[in-house]
Amino acid sequence: MEGKKTSIAKNLLFVFIMLAVVLTVVFSLNDIGLILEAVKQANAGLIALAALVFLLYMLTTNFALHFVTTGLGIKLPFLDTMAIGSAEYFFNAITPFSSGGQPFQAYFYMKKGVSGDNAMSILMSNFIVYQVIMTVLSTIGLILFYGEIKAVLNQYMFLILIGYVANMSVLGILISISTIPGIATIFEWIFRTIGKIKFLSKTMIKLEHRTFDFVKEFQVGIGLLFKRKRVLIGASLLRVLGLSLLHAVPFVVFLALGVPLDMHDLIFVISMSLFSTTFMMWVPTPGASGGTEWAFTVIFTVLVSGSTALLVTAMLIWRFVTYYLGMFIGFIAYMILRKRGI
Repeated sequence: MEGKKTSIAKNLLFVFIMLAVVLTVVFSLNDIGLILEAVKQANAGLIALAALVFLLYMLTTNFALHFVTTGLGIKLPFLDTMAIGSAEYFFNAITPFSSGGQPFQAYFYMKKGVSGDNAMSILMSNFIVYQVIMTVLSTIGLILFYGEIKAVLNQYMFLILIGYVANMSVLGILISISTIPGIATIFEWIFRTIGKIKFLSKTMIKLEHRTFDFVKEFQVGIGLLFKRKRVLIGASLLRVLGLSLLHAVPFVVFLALGVPLDMHDLIFVISMSLFSTTFMMWVPTPGASGGTEWAFTVIFTVLVSGSTALLVTAMLIWRFVTYYLGMFIGFIAYMILRKRGI
């Protein structure tokens, strides 16, 4: 466990270094006085509402995880599931590609007596539901607002498309593992072929040996989930609600800063926020720091074209609400799990 603590401390240090770098770049390119003035004039009640909307997002996604857990026949105390779900935000926030949440969640599940195979089935089933809903919502937004997105991004449009293709590829791989009976044989052949490269041979041999059992158990877990349609539909609806809440946060932030928006702009803002976060996750920094902030300020110039300082202020408030607040709550959840002996 000492090794894990050291790794967490190193990752946290890197996150704070990235925060310092981002803030240094932002303040060096913009008038600090104008940004501070915009913060002072912001509606504190609406900023608090933005934080509340984000907390509701966390709650709905934790409920989705609980739905999947119970749907696979795993009996765990409700509060333990909610704490495990909340801890994801901390570990995702401090690891590159937001990749740390699931391994630590698997560790917590196994500490509660859940087998490794069942823990993997829970987490991968939950991730597939998330990936499907996120991709569907993103695709709808891309279709509805393609013209506006292309006009704003111009020569940077290829970055959005890279993220979109990456998300679609991940979804395709997950669906293939879930549904194709002979997929294990294909992966074993891939690992065996790559293993012909000398320095990769040991790693590939280990992966090849684990592939069949992993795919078999994974497909059993997914099969159980899809047989329980009430659970699948419930988890999916919670994901729709959760993602809608998360990506509505910028809408509330813009209102807090006095940007004149109405409810007709809400769908547009949700779609734009989806692009600025999910399609920048390929940036290999904790929480895609740097890429996400850049995407937000570029995409939302269409709403705040007359004031760069106002747009940057909105980005900073949004980022602190949706990233650093989530990381803080996730850390509290992690400490609660530790106190409960998990």
